[in-house]
Amino acid sequence: MAPTNTPKKKSSGGKPTSTVSYKDAIKVGVFCGIATLILALIVTRAWQDGRAFGYAFIYAGAAFVVVAGFASYLNWVMRKDTQNKDQSYPVLK
Repeated sequence: MAPTNTPKKKSSGGKPTSTVSYKDAIKVGVFCGIATLILALIVTRAWQDGRAFGYAFIYAGAAFVVVAGFASYLNWVMRKDTQNKDQSYPVLK
């Protein structure tokens, strides 16, 4: 996930920030959802019980929503950050 330079609002000087796209946040959510699905299928032995099979998909859906939502929220926070004057570098150098 490479950082993208997005223009800031004119009130903050129009300097670009270093954030990832929301599309990348969704990709991370999908990856975590699939990993959770696989692990839940194995841990609950879903091939033996239909109810456990359904719960595995519920767990995967919840993981997708939580991870994608949190990543999008953090992305939004970084885009609105006005504390640093020079935001042309990633948060972790």
